[in-house]
Amino acid sequence: MNVTTINQLETYKAIEAVCVSNHSCWTHVKEFRGAFSRFALKVAQLDLLSENGNPSLNPRLEYLIKEIEQILKTHFDRYFDYLQQKNSEIYQVYQGIRRSS
Repeated sequence: MNVTTINQLETYKAIEAVCVSNHSCWTHVKEFRGAFSRFALKVAQLDLLSENGNPSLNPRLEYLIKEIEQILKTHFDRYFDYLQQKNSEIYQVYQGIRRSS
């Protein structure tokens, strides 16, 4: 696995950690709960594939990253933009992680 994929995986894990530690902020939002479940599942899949290190899995890794990015753009970015007014601290943490990727 290349350095870029490792960095992306670490970014996704950091986003997951922020969401888990702030579960009470979004647990009541059904759409975000579903998006978070899909996101966490795909991050876990990416983590497992990355541990394998098999170069033939590269297309699957790329596909998973595209799926994760789509979830982030479609659901997470929008939800955290909404949170900006309600909880600026979480919003800033999330934005910091997204900008670092």
